Amino acid sequence: MKYINAKDLFPDDLLEIIQEYTQGKYVYIPKKDGIRDKWGSKTSYSQELLIRNKHIYTKFLSGHDLAMLSKEYCLSVKSIRRILYNFKKDANKMKEKIQKIIFNNWNIDSDIFQIYPTAWSVGNDYVIKINKNFGNMKRNITMIKALNECNVPVAVPIPTLNDEDYVESDENFYFLSKKLSGKEIINIFEEDNYLDIVYETGKIIAKLHNAFLTCEEKIAFWDNSLLDEMKGWITEILSKNDFKYISKIDLAESIIDLEKDYDKLPKQLIHRDIYYGNILFDNNQFCGYIDFDFSQRNIRIFDICYFLLGLLVNRSKNKECACKWKEIVKEFIKGYESLITLQKQEKENVCNVMKCIELLFVAYFIREKDEVNAKSSAELYYFIRENEAEITSMIL
Repeated sequence: MKYINAKDLFPDDLLEIIQEYTQGKYVYIPKKDGIRDKWGSKTSYSQELLIRNKHIYTKFLSGHDLAMLSKEYCLSVKSIRRILYNFKKDANKMKEKIQKIIFNNWNIDSDIFQIYPTAWSVGNDYVIKINKNFGNMKRNITMIKALNECNVPVAVPIPTLNDEDYVESDENFYFLSKKLSGKEIINIFEEDNYLDIVYETGKIIAKLHNAFLTCEEKIAFWDNSLLDEMKGWITEILSKNDFKYISKIDLAESIIDLEKDYDKLPKQLIHRDIYYGNILFDNNQFCGYIDFDFSQRNIRIFDICYFLLGLLVNRSKNKECACKWKEIVKEFIKGYESLITLQKQEKENVCNVMKCIELLFVAYFIREKDEVNAKSSAELYYFIRENEAEITSMIL
């Protein structure tokens, strides 16, 4: 049995209580009688903590401050700093290498700092993105160029000294782009005018969808199907893991519900990863779109459902946020439909698509051995199912 540092496991207030009884000793905590092991309980705690810490670091880079992270993860600010310090050490090791790549290939000598695990700000004018997947990187660059030709605000790639779009080094691919002004909205629920913002966001995504239709005429893209994914790898992973978070019956019903109208749902090029992290604002004024690595042809409402679900992650149990979210759904759809009218079948299937997206995430996180987020996605699936009638009535 491996020992676990209590500082990495217990909330600080609980740890202080335990320390009143014992300090600096190994303590065995027995299981409750009659309680069988939960899925994932026998996996490595060090792996689970690493996954959690990566999430903390990613959120820190995107703008979450220490107090926000401390509250969300039930850790002291000191503990959060310790976690971030370890990641920053690794980032500093990468920094010199990336600076050399930028100088040798773009002749830019500038200080850089990390803004995402796979992206660095280069001075005030550029961003360099690192990608391990060549196909995703090429898809991103191709989409950016096509959208730029349509006068859509995107981060345009900067050619290398050899007039190439990217650089390959140590099995990674690097491409440099202009830096868009603005930043992401961290927590829409804390914005005073959140309904106005989400209305405008609905319009912003509708404008992107209209631009995608023009891009479809110029370039060929991966034609994907959410229904095929549900019947394929998602079912396979959930089945192999004995339906620990989602029952076999619930999975089967979700597939049947999606399949009923699937052929009638409009399909087009979509972003596929649209959330506030990929839409930039400056004082609530829209600045541009980023990250098209996963762009594909799929059902149009996938982007809508994906965006709305992203706002509710880790918040569905908060009654105030859940109530606000339902208002947000209604206002966002109104904003979208001010430019693009959704078909009746699309509105009727919003909840079906939302449930399937959460099933996708349950399967994805199980594959990544991320038990916490797999369980969180399952909880969000059941939240949508329990509130399906109300959500649908607000949209129709």
